[in-house]
Amino acid sequence: MQVYKKFFNRPAEGQQGFVSLFTVVFFMILISVITIGFLRIMTIEQQQALDNDLTASALASAESGIEDAKRVILKYFSMPDGAQKVALGAALTSTACNALLNDPTANSLGVSGAGSVNGQSSLNQYYTCLSVNLISPNYISSSTAGNSDYIPLHTENNVAFDEVKISWDLISANVGTDGDGRPSNYATSTLFPKVTGDAQSWSTKNYPAFIRAELYGYPNGTFTRANMTDRMRSAFLVPSIVGTTENTPIAMDVADPLPHQFDQAKSAVQAIQCKNTPATVPVGTYACSATLELPADPTLRGNNNNYYLRLTPLYGSTHYEVELKDSSTGNTIKFSGVQPIVDVTGRASDVFRRIQARVRIGATADLPEFSAETAGDICKNMEVSDGSYFQPNNCP
Repeated sequence: MQVYKKFFNRPAEGQQGFVSLFTVVFFMILISVITIGFLRIMTIEQQQALDNDLTASALASAESGIEDAKRVILKYFSMPDGAQKVALGAALTSTACNALLNDPTANSLGVSGAGSVNGQSSLNQYYTCLSVNLISPNYISSSTAGNSDYIPLHTENNVAFDEVKISWDLISANVGTDGDGRPSNYATSTLFPKVTGDAQSWSTKNYPAFIRAELYGYPNGTFTRANMTDRMRSAFLVPSIVGTTENTPIAMDVADPLPHQFDQAKSAVQAIQCKNTPATVPVGTYACSATLELPADPTLRGNNNNYYLRLTPLYGSTHYEVELKDSSTGNTIKFSGVQPIVDVTGRASDVFRRIQARVRIGATADLPEFSAETAGDICKNMEVSDGSYFQPNNCP
């Protein structure tokens, strides 16, 4: 009789305990890593939320400084001449950070010397280094189609100029507050594409805006309507691949005819050669520029005249820039009191945000663009009477 025996290896009790201990340690490490990672993510999210909140608070503080500066600027231009206005003017033009915050007139308007937004220093929310420059090197703005902008051509120290440079269609990545996007086409001549209707329409072809620029003014002292008529000029600027460049001034010698003078020569439409092809114009620059030259008559030039510019984009909205030039020196003449530049830094705890804004002074608003507008005929039905009869003027 044969007996078979089977032998089984049984782990020692010490080995079995080691495996259990290793498993526990492994899971403890894994859970610790997960916990630390979760806590780290929570900390990052919390810090990001705090930073976003402080950034918004710092930006609000800076915007509060902009609004305070607006009040001070308006106060300055409404003050009578005197020592107080001279002192405020010095603070407005000072390059020192807190010159305006320490001015008594500004303080009387609620502009805090400490720059505190809410008067509670415990919240640690301030704006600092508030400065205003009444002098600007140019005038920049934007307007929608058919809405005019009236720009006083007032210069620093009343320095004379004889050229007005207009640039428009600001190139940007997208259409919005930063610019007008990128145009797809320029006109091939002064002939215009259709406004609406088909594939050749202005909007479909994505042309830059057509610009109507009107100069008007008056001499110092007493003047008549004829004096104003002598200074009235209009130019119609078409973005094109051919035509006048920005370095070739467009002479504005021929005055506009009076409204009641029919069959008079009107201003010729000007094709303006825009920069390169639309796809190659750098972002942040203007696609089209034109230079208008004041009338050659010496009495219509010089600092004895007060000129204004009315800009109206047609067929589309646009951003634009206006510069004043002295052709004899090539220098750019600065604007004064037209579009002051406000610079302020907002603070919330240890976060800072700086804003530079332009403020338009005495902006002309709500002026009618026209007396009547229609796509068809205009008929006025009138009755005339001297007390004994009336005669209807029946429209056809």
